[in-house]
Amino acid sequence: MRSALTKPQPMMIGALWITYACFYLGRVNFSVVLPLIAADLEVSRAEVGALGSVFFWIYGLSHFVSGEIGSRVSPFRMVSLGLLVIALVNIAFAFQTSLVVMLLLWGINGIAQSGGWSPMFRILAERLERSQIKRVSTIMPFSYVFGTVMTWTLIGLAAGGGDWRIAFWLPGVLLLLVLAFWRRAGIDAPKSRPSAVRLSLIIQQSRAIAFALVAASLGGFVFNGAIIWLPTYILDTGLIAEHLVGPAAALMQVAAIGGLFLARFQVRRSNQVLVTAALMLTAASLALLMLITVDGPLTLLVMAVALVMLNGAFGLTVSSMPLLLAPPGRASAVTGSINMMSNFFGGMAGFTVGALVELNGWDAVFALWGAVLLLAACVIWRRRALETRWA
Repeated sequence: MRSALTKPQPMMIGALWITYACFYLGRVNFSVVLPLIAADLEVSRAEVGALGSVFFWIYGLSHFVSGEIGSRVSPFRMVSLGLLVIALVNIAFAFQTSLVVMLLLWGINGIAQSGGWSPMFRILAERLERSQIKRVSTIMPFSYVFGTVMTWTLIGLAAGGGDWRIAFWLPGVLLLLVLAFWRRAGIDAPKSRPSAVRLSLIIQQSRAIAFALVAASLGGFVFNGAIIWLPTYILDTGLIAEHLVGPAAALMQVAAIGGLFLARFQVRRSNQVLVTAALMLTAASLALLMLITVDGPLTLLVMAVALVMLNGAFGLTVSSMPLLLAPPGRASAVTGSINMMSNFFGGMAGFTVGALVELNGWDAVFALWGAVLLLAACVIWRRRALETRWA
């Protein structure tokens, strides 16, 4: 039997949703200005793409640590500290002229960014009933898509004149305001007595969710690769004016929100997370493979379809699966582990896509992405029977 949300719960979910969306102001802002940074520093796209690789690798590894810490300390404090560091790093980034220093700062940003998603999911897991979790878990992915759209639109317009530095100091200032909002909201998990960290427990947990870790790795490679390189792909098509690339990429992400609605609708109708994710990954794979054969304005339409399906499937992988697979008291840790894998392998797309585009063009990227997503769909489909164990 499904329990209705109490009056304070939607306000809590809304505050978490808004706060996490704003994390993206200091995360995906660099995607819109990658070509500008490369030109200013006189480096290749593969070299500047290392910013994405360093970020996602460190962000991914930090997710595991933050997930474990988030199971034991106050999520409110972790999110507060993360917002503060992200803001300061972005402001400092705006004044740099060295790619090495930029890589260092963006790595620190990855550590700080990991203090958001996993601790917030502990709050949801411990303040919601089990019967409410599956429905609420399909809402949270809207936050990072909205955050991406908001950021790309803002940065695309603000940095349209060619000044890439505004893409960092402006989000830094805005994130200080978000920190004030979060502190005023004061949302935290119930105080509890944490259990001791045991390596045997972590290993046992990893074995139990191994299929989700693999699927998250494969999906993250494509999802985060698109986050890093989509604005550059749109620029390379020549179909959009340079100063409109950011808003155009954001518009495609708006369309991709349809995938989250579709995933949410299908899960509510069928109560099947795994089957829904596998089918949407397959559809995204086929759309990406179609991009090899189409050209002109149709490429943007097919890319939008691929993003719709990918967003829906990836949202279920990093949101619904962690909450439903996690045993009591381990929501933050399981969320951290799954997101660690998605972002670590997503980091590989930073330099891999940049190098592949320069060597073989975008068709090679779409062929690789299509094959990877099809493999992820097969991994999830094989374990679809696990669905019957979830309440």
